[in-house]
Amino acid sequence: MRQILLLSLLLIVSSCVPDDSFKINSDYVPEQLSDGWEVTSPDSFGISASVLEEINAHIISEDEFFNAKSLLIIKEGHLVFESYVRDPADRDRYGHVQSATKSINSLITGIVFSEGYLDSLDQKLYNLIPHDKFPANDDKKNITLRHLMTMKSGLNFDNDDFSMEIYVGKPEDPIRYILNKDLYDQPGESFYYRDCDPHLLSYTIGYVTGKSLEDWAVQRLFSPLGISDYYWDSDPTGTSMGGHGVHVRPRDLAKIGQLVLDNGKWNGIQVVDSTWIAQSTSLQTDMGDWGEENGWEYGHYWWLIPEWNAFAAWGHGGNFIFIKPDQELVIIMTALPDTNDEMVGTTLDKFQELIRPLIES
Repeated sequence: MRQILLLSLLLIVSSCVPDDSFKINSDYVPEQLSDGWEVTSPDSFGISASVLEEINAHIISEDEFFNAKSLLIIKEGHLVFESYVRDPADRDRYGHVQSATKSINSLITGIVFSEGYLDSLDQKLYNLIPHDKFPANDDKKNITLRHLMTMKSGLNFDNDDFSMEIYVGKPEDPIRYILNKDLYDQPGESFYYRDCDPHLLSYTIGYVTGKSLEDWAVQRLFSPLGISDYYWDSDPTGTSMGGHGVHVRPRDLAKIGQLVLDNGKWNGIQVVDSTWIAQSTSLQTDMGDWGEENGWEYGHYWWLIPEWNAFAAWGHGGNFIFIKPDQELVIIMTALPDTNDEMVGTTLDKFQELIRPLIES
């Protein structure tokens, strides 16, 4: 009976799928706009047209990168490639970049440090937020900012449950709700990638500065970069989601990547401290089994790719800010965010294979 029901469901689903293509082979030559980007021909930087054609063939394929919306390539600060594979209008629409938000959170945390609101990554949360947020558990009082930024708080709150419990359950006091979760390990002992740690950091910044992540972004990050068309999700209490809340346009996401490539500068202005950039994009934690299989490492909310001396922000669904300093290269991919990464092939290793012809040419 279950097999018959499954077959019936598959027939219904297949009958609803259109025969038309869901991607387009758009012209990947960028248009010069008044948005801070200088458009230049890729051959000016020795980038082979055949390499770009190979990459574009994969990104527009109906059989790969199903969720992809855009791919941008910036070389030496110049926009040389820009492909929108679903709708050219996506260039001017903001989209949800999911966990690439974590890397933006990291940049804002660096700004907060430079303003003197925080003294050390080894400061304990217990000394930065109201004590009544903590349950009667001495181990949890040892959670530090460093633990939050390296995914080692020890709090057992899986991402499969986080959004449902925070957004749908709407706990009256989310920070206390998170801190009441059981410990899977002692703080600082083992890596476990999830959203609760950067969201706790968002709360902490709100408490110590009186301003949200979004407030800081508008005043000290987005504004200098000319980013005005954006959206930042918040939880039911109005706290900026620290792990997956940012919606931006592809060219604006590229500006963030170029800022990081240029050691925190944009148009010659130091927006984020260069020491913080170097620190957060270098090895900061032992990932254990998480990174060994694919050779990844982790900084402060940045994924490190030692094979290429590169690093990336990685958002669910196929949203990436890829930065390779020795080639002065920034690559952006945006995608429809709500999917199963493993099922549709939007994981970081698949993205690496997409851009490998350019990296190794």
